[in-house]
Amino acid sequence: MRSSFIESLHVRDFRQFDDLSVEFNSGFNFIAGPNGSGKTSILACVAHALTHHSLEHSRASDTSEVFIDVSHKGDLLRVGLGKGSFTGHGYRTSSTKLWAALPEAEGRKSVLSIETDKHAPDFSPLLLGAQRSLRYIQTQGMQREPLLVERRKQYRNNSVKHIFEESSSNVKQWLINRYFIVDKDWATTEKKNWQHFLSALPALAPFDSNFEFVRIKSDMEPVFSIYGRECYLEELSSGFKAVLTIVARIIEWAEGTGEGELAEIEKSVGSVLIDEIDVHLHPEWQFTLRDGMRQMFPNLQFIVTTHSPHVLASARAGEVIAMPASVRGKCSIAPQPHSYSGWTTDQILTEVMGVRSLENKQYELLVHQAFDCVEEKDSVGLKSIIGRLRSIAHPDDAIVKVLDVRLASIILTEND
Repeated sequence: MRSSFIESLHVRDFRQFDDLSVEFNSGFNFIAGPNGSGKTSILACVAHALTHHSLEHSRASDTSEVFIDVSHKGDLLRVGLGKGSFTGHGYRTSSTKLWAALPEAEGRKSVLSIETDKHAPDFSPLLLGAQRSLRYIQTQGMQREPLLVERRKQYRNNSVKHIFEESSSNVKQWLINRYFIVDKDWATTEKKNWQHFLSALPALAPFDSNFEFVRIKSDMEPVFSIYGRECYLEELSSGFKAVLTIVARIIEWAEGTGEGELAEIEKSVGSVLIDEIDVHLHPEWQFTLRDGMRQMFPNLQFIVTTHSPHVLASARAGEVIAMPASVRGKCSIAPQPHSYSGWTTDQILTEVMGVRSLENKQYELLVHQAFDCVEEKDSVGLKSIIGRLRSIAHPDDAIVKVLDVRLASIILTEND
């Protein structure tokens, strides 16, 4: 089966980047780093390479260029907009003024974003922003779905909007449509996907939650089971709704843009980009999300941003892209060759995500005061501070145990 994935992103004078290159692998790519380092902007730049629409979300000038290198079903493509395509220097004033050529690369075909329909019509990545709410919508039954060509164009043209704005996708409508057509003779692909969805759904949920789809009755309200209790779609917790939204939208995208067996989610190929994949998820769930997504979608490329050390700890070797604190000047970034599965949460937070201090301010102050008492051999003051530390620290806090030993030593010296 021929794969389809984004190999790299190249940006010059676009958004906050001066000259940035980012390499991706064909499987999972977890983008992490300090706040403000440009994680979401990387997804936005990929989106801008796919379409000239929605430039109000970014800053560009006449020196800007943005493009992605792609391996797509045996072809090597370069897709985007070259230097000279943009105008405007202020916030929300940028626009496309012409279609400037992309830099040439040997063995790679250059495709301007406006020409994708002509040269690579079936290249249509999915981009999902961090907004994943499921508001109550009363549906009346099945609705017509757009044709293949329409969907592919919609996904490309709306890629930037999908990163920054609330999606108009209706998860409930998708569930209802699939539920009522899977028993039709002509719905062979939809039936395969529905069965795979049902069987893999529990693997996406936290341990022992037994998350399952139950039914849709005449009231057109999807019902699920979680921890042995039934509930309606809108009654699910934020975490379950967030994951369900992601999964349903990926299946909807795969069926809507793939042809033949590539519309089957077990065989579907392509790139899915998700901003803040860990939003609303309990830490335990964050540990299992990566493997659950891979079980559900075995052949897709994922490029996702995350603020979660638990998600990074679940990544395999070569799957984490660690952003530097500053991306000024010329900067090239690639996946780290190792994994972080053996790192502690604190180590990931400080070394990968740039968190400067993990200590509670009150805790730090008390510890400093305690060691001042040790230096001054002040047993009364030290005893008082240890008592205050016990009220805020973990029961097995190592520093409190050390201070206990120091206090005992000072008291013993005083008694002598």
